[in-house]
Amino acid sequence: MSSTAFVWKDYSRFVAVAPVVHGWLVFWGQYRELGQHRVRSGNRTYRDLAGARRRVADTVFELTRDPALVNEALVRFGRTAFPSHPLTILPEPL
Repeated sequence: MSSTAFVWKDYSRFVAVAPVVHGWLVFWGQYRELGQHRVRSGNRTYRDLAGARRRVADTVFELTRDPALVNEALVRFGRTAFPSHPLTILPEPL
């Protein structure tokens, strides 16, 4: 995984998006012990930024239950200059 392209934080909670080989990795979780440890609660990979955007919205709502914070995260997501990220061909399914 290369560097993180987007991070949303609210107190001890976070959602981040990073480019990976087959699309965009969205991962989320909490900071513990005053930010010394980052504990991931989940992650998903999406082929495009539209899917990643939807996961960011859903995850912020799951973490906070606050629609205003979802709007804030989506505004920040929309203003983020994501790097150009060409996708590789997916491997054949098993």
